[in-house]
Amino acid sequence: MRTRIRIRGLLAGLGLFLATLSPGCGLTGISRSQEISLGQQTAAEIERQYRTYENPTVTRIGQRLAAVSGAPDYPYRFRVIEMSEVNAFALPGGPVYVTTGLLQFAQGREEFLAAVLAHEIAHVARRHTAEQIQRQSWLGLGIEILTGGGTTRDIAILAANLESLGFSRNQERDADTYGAVYLVRAGIDPSVMVEFLRRLGAETGNGGIAFLRTHPTSENRVSRLQQQIASGEIQRLAQQTSR
Repeated sequence: MRTRIRIRGLLAGLGLFLATLSPGCGLTGISRSQEISLGQQTAAEIERQYRTYENPTVTRIGQRLAAVSGAPDYPYRFRVIEMSEVNAFALPGGPVYVTTGLLQFAQGREEFLAAVLAHEIAHVARRHTAEQIQRQSWLGLGIEILTGGGTTRDIAILAANLESLGFSRNQERDADTYGAVYLVRAGIDPSVMVEFLRRLGAETGNGGIAFLRTHPTSENRVSRLQQQIASGEIQRLAQQTSR
């Protein structure tokens, strides 16, 4: 089965729970408790369909980074999902998954795992999925669905569109920035994120690995992150306690 279809199948579960959102939340914001509930219910559905397991190294690194993130009070949970493609993804409110393919690609280098986990934690802490759900409603894809109306088919269509759009370029850059910030706070050299992304690009020509399809990268994006590190911007942001 193609990677895009498989990942869409995982994330479609998110759409099936959008109907649980209470009336009136469409444009005024999804609450943290709703976000956490969405993520936990979607995680339960994923784990009914796919084999996942806890990896002590992934959990240790993930919890270390989550503790210094901008939202350490989310119920973060880190699991490995048995998929051959090199990928990772985060659900709203805390669940984070890395694939067995990514573990193999990292070849035991914990700093590469840290780079990936920091990026995914940033998506959670910065509430990027909640932003994307609201963005769908702004695009006319269904305030009614977000507020508890609409059919199951409508909800599935919304989920598919959410996955198709993925995170915006700004959100990916934001996750790069704050992922690097969390690395610094955890005492890890943030340049490992640059090295990881460049290695992925070199291995695949910038398009053959699932991580690069679901987290599109470019040399400009990598260069931007490298400049942020070199200029001291990442260090400055790391000293701010509210991010």
